[in-house]
Amino acid sequence: MPITQPFLNTAATVSFANATDIDNFFNLQNAHDFIGWFNTNVANKGFWGKSGSRAGISMSNDSKAHDRFNQLWSGEGIQAIFGRISVSLLQFLSLQSIINNETGGSLLPLTERVGSAGHPGIAYAFDRIPGIKKSYNTLPGNKTCFKLFNDAAYNNAFQNLPLGSQLKNTTDHVWEGEAYPQSFPVSTNPAAAGYVLEADFFKFRGRGYIQTTGRANYIKLIDFVMSYHGTNIVVNNNRTNWVQRSNDHDVLATVSSNAEWDDLFQNSNTLIAAKSIEIHNSLSGNYLGNINGTSPSVAAATIRNVGKRISGAETYADLYISRVTQIIELL
Repeated sequence: MPITQPFLNTAATVSFANATDIDNFFNLQNAHDFIGWFNTNVANKGFWGKSGSRAGISMSNDSKAHDRFNQLWSGEGIQAIFGRISVSLLQFLSLQSIINNETGGSLLPLTERVGSAGHPGIAYAFDRIPGIKKSYNTLPGNKTCFKLFNDAAYNNAFQNLPLGSQLKNTTDHVWEGEAYPQSFPVSTNPAAAGYVLEADFFKFRGRGYIQTTGRANYIKLIDFVMSYHGTNIVVNNNRTNWVQRSNDHDVLATVSSNAEWDDLFQNSNTLIAAKSIEIHNSLSGNYLGNINGTSPSVAAATIRNVGKRISGAETYADLYISRVTQIIELL
């Protein structure tokens, strides 16, 4: 059943300023908050159900998951993502469906995994794998290992880590290529390869709800952290640490650490993960702002575009609009 005009007429009157507003709306639908409503009415059913190798999706329903939902859809989270103080019902359903897709319903800002057959450990991030992924070592905007290993700021920050004494100021141009030198450890353990792990190809791999990747996008997050004036403790602590190192945000990208980025994405009450959505949205045609409920066909096309812009795949976009429509049919 397609999106209908009566639904859109109702949706045009609904907006949310925070998670409480969202939960109150869904309480009116069926005496549940949103997570409870989703799990009762949608989870593991229809397009949200298991199909072939595709797992069904339900939302995590423990206290920590509710905290993540409340933080993501707080006033500060909405401001970080949308640049304003409220969102429409269509925008909420569209973005929450993407997050459920990307996290399997856990609402956890995930970090890209590495390692596959023939490309073990960090070699996966370094290597170009035809038909699967580009090399992050030569990703546009990233600095290659060769350049970083000969960078004074990088060496000042990381030369005392394992492999630093071997690789500092290297003359081996294999480190500017797209095939990881197998004579070096591929472990993600800092005790084995700490100096290499702080290079762009690994440090700036995908993180967050829609996998923010690459130095250029992380620098935009640095811009946000360094201009932040709110009360988020984790963001403020990292800003305090960074301001002591440099006022050049490109240098800060070089000397920032995996531990700091893990802290920001995992422990900032989803604020950095929320801001990373805004960055992707801004660079990808404002797909969230373009969601339009003037007619059923326009609504379906603009919502489907969210899935297409995030994944790039038609099959993902088709499944995604079917999932959002399934939710809409129940409202």
